[in-house]
Amino acid sequence: MEYSAESYLGVDIVKSGSKLSDFIYFAALIRDGSLVKIDEVSASRLIRILWELKPSVLAVDNLLELGGSIKNVSNFIKLIPPGVRIVQVNVDEKSLRDLRVAAKQAGLEVPHGKLDSKLSAVVIALLASKGFGKEIEVFSKKVKIYVHRGRSGRAGGSSASRFKRNLRASVAQVVRKVEETLKANSIEYDLTLRRSKGGVDSAVFTAYCDRERLYGLIKNLRGHDVVVRVRPVVSLSSIKQILHQEQEQKYLIVGLDPGIEVGVAVLDLGGRLIMLKSARGLDREDVVALLRGLGRVVIVATDKQQPPEFIRKVAATVGAKVYSPERNLSVYEKESIARSYAALYGFEVKDNHTRDSLAAAVEAYRSVERKIRELEEELSEMDLDRSLVNLEKYRVKIVEGLPVAAVIEEIIAEALSSGESTDKVLEAVHEAKALAEVNELMRKKIRELERTVESLEIERQQLLSRIKTLEGELSKMRSLLESGLASVSRELMRDRKVYELTQRMINAVRDLDNLRFEYERTREHYTKLLALLPSVAEGRLIVIRKIRTIEQLENLRELKQGELVFVENLAVENLEKFSQLIEKLEIRLVLPTSFPDDYLVRVVNDVAIPAIKEVDYSSVEDIAIVNSEVRSKIVEVVERVREIRKARERRERELTLHDLEEIIREYRRVREEAENSEKRASPS
Repeated sequence: MEYSAESYLGVDIVKSGSKLSDFIYFAALIRDGSLVKIDEVSASRLIRILWELKPSVLAVDNLLELGGSIKNVSNFIKLIPPGVRIVQVNVDEKSLRDLRVAAKQAGLEVPHGKLDSKLSAVVIALLASKGFGKEIEVFSKKVKIYVHRGRSGRAGGSSASRFKRNLRASVAQVVRKVEETLKANSIEYDLTLRRSKGGVDSAVFTAYCDRERLYGLIKNLRGHDVVVRVRPVVSLSSIKQILHQEQEQKYLIVGLDPGIEVGVAVLDLGGRLIMLKSARGLDREDVVALLRGLGRVVIVATDKQQPPEFIRKVAATVGAKVYSPERNLSVYEKESIARSYAALYGFEVKDNHTRDSLAAAVEAYRSVERKIRELEEELSEMDLDRSLVNLEKYRVKIVEGLPVAAVIEEIIAEALSSGESTDKVLEAVHEAKALAEVNELMRKKIRELERTVESLEIERQQLLSRIKTLEGELSKMRSLLESGLASVSRELMRDRKVYELTQRMINAVRDLDNLRFEYERTREHYTKLLALLPSVAEGRLIVIRKIRTIEQLENLRELKQGELVFVENLAVENLEKFSQLIEKLEIRLVLPTSFPDDYLVRVVNDVAIPAIKEVDYSSVEDIAIVNSEVRSKIVEVVERVREIRKARERRERELTLHDLEEIIREYRRVREEAENSEKRASPS
C-alpha cells in the first residue's frame, strides 16, 4: 500500500513500564524521503510532537510498544490528533515479519546484529515512507458527544434550586442544538438523556460517523455552565487483533548440525516440530536469514558437549542461548530420539545431519519442558484472563532461566496493570494457594498409593518367581512320573518312593493353582489401583482408612478430629461400646452400599453416630477409595446427629410426672414424721 503523506514519524521503545508516564521512545521524522529530526522523548512529549507536527503517519514495529497493555495503548491512541494514521511496518496481509527482513526487502542497508532503538526508529520511518506495512484502524466509525453541567449546582444559597434549574435548562438547550446539527447533516445518532426536574442533567450522543465529519459542526466546549466533549471511540477489537497477531509470533528452539552440509531442526516452545531440513553450502548469514523468517530464536542447540564456533556465532547473531548436552549424544540415542520425534509430526529424517540437528533440538526442549508445563499448570489453577497475558512471552522468560515463581509474579503484575480488578486477581491468587495445598495433599496420597502399588508389584514379582520355581519343579515331577510309569509295572506303583513322588506332584499342582489364583487377584488389584490414580489426583475420588469391624477402630493410630473411616462389617449391637470415642473425636463412618437401610437408620437415629453408605472402589486392605462428594453428604448427617444428641440431653434433664409425684410423696412423709416427733416431744 502507498501513502500520499509527506511526513512520517517512526518510533521505537527505549524504556517501558506499568504506566504510560514510564515509557521513553526514540522518534525519527522523515519528510520527502529525508531524515529531518531524531530525538529521545517521553510519552507525553511524543503526543505533544504529534499535535505540533501532525504527521500523516505514526509508524511502529509493534503496536504494543505504545503502552505495554491494551488499556495503555487505548489511552495513548485517544490522545493523538485526528487524521494521524497508525501503520505497523512489519505487518502485511499474511503474517508478521522481522524488521531486518522488511528493511532488506525495501533495499535498506542495515548492520548485522540486533538494531538499537535509535536506528530502529529511523528504519521504521523509512519503511513507512516507502509504503511498507499495514494501517491499523484504531477508531470505530462512531463518535461519543458528552454534554453535562459545568458546575456542581451547590452554590446559590437560598436560590440553589433556581440555580440548578438554570443549569439544567442550559444543558437542555445545548443538547437541542447538537441534535439539530446532527439531523441537519444527516448523521445517524443515538441519544441517552439523564433528566431532572426543570431540564437535563447530562446527555450522551453516539454519532455514527468519522470524527473528521464533525469538524466545524460540533466543537469541544468548556463553558461556565455547560461542557461539551467530543471523543472518537477507540476500536478495541482492531487493537486486540493486531496485538494478537503480534503475540502469535513464534519463539523457536533450533538444533543445528554444522558442516559442508548443514542440518536444521526447528521446534516451537510447545515442542512441535516446525521444520526439518539439510542443505549444502549454507553459511551463518543464510541460516540466520532462514530462522528470522520463521520467528524469534531463543535457544540454539548442538548434540556436542563442546558447542562448535558456528553454533556460538549463530546464537550471538540472533540473540539466543546456546544449549549443549552434558556429554556427546551417542548415535543410538540420536537415532532413537530423531526417528520417533519426526514420525510423531509427519517429518522424515533423510540423513545424519537432520538426525543430529533434531536430536539436539529435542534435548534442548526437554531441558525446559518441565518448567514450562509447571508454569502452564499454575496459570490454569489461577484462572487469570488469558487475553491479558502474553503466555508465549513468559515461556521465553522460563527458557531464559527466570524461576517459575518470579514469572508468576510478573504475570500477576501484568494482569493488575492491564485493568483486571485487584479483587479478582487476589481472589485468583488465594484460590491458587488453596488449590496448591489441596494438590500437595493429593500428591501425598498419590505417593502413599504409589508405595502401596510398589509393594504390590514387589509381591507380584515374588509370586511370579515362586510360580516359575514351582512350575519347574512340577515339570520335573511330571517327567519323573512319566518316565517312571513307562518303565515300571502296576506292582511297582505301590512302591513307597513312587507314592511319595505322586503325592509331591499332587501337592505341587494344588500349590500352583493357589498361586495362580493369588497372582490373578493381585494383578486385578494392581490394575484397578492404576486406573483410579488419575481420579484421585483430580480430586474426584478421595482416600480414607478402612477397617473390617468397628472393634478395630481402637487400633487405628493418630485418629484425627472429624476423620472419615470406612467400616466393612458393622454390628449395630457392638457400636454403643465405641460411641464415646466416636463422639469425642467426631468420627464419621462410611459403610458399604450393601449395608441395610433400616440398620443405617438405627445407627444414626438410635445410636446417634453419623454414618452414610458409599461405594468403595479400592480392593486393598486398610484403604478405601470413595467419591469426594462423601464429604458434603456426611455434613447433613452430622447436623442431624447433633440435633438428636441435644434432644436426648434435654429429655434427660426434664422430670416426668411420675418423678414429681414421688418427690411430693417423699416430702409429705418426711413432714409427717417431723410433726409426730414434735408432738411426742411436747409435754401433755
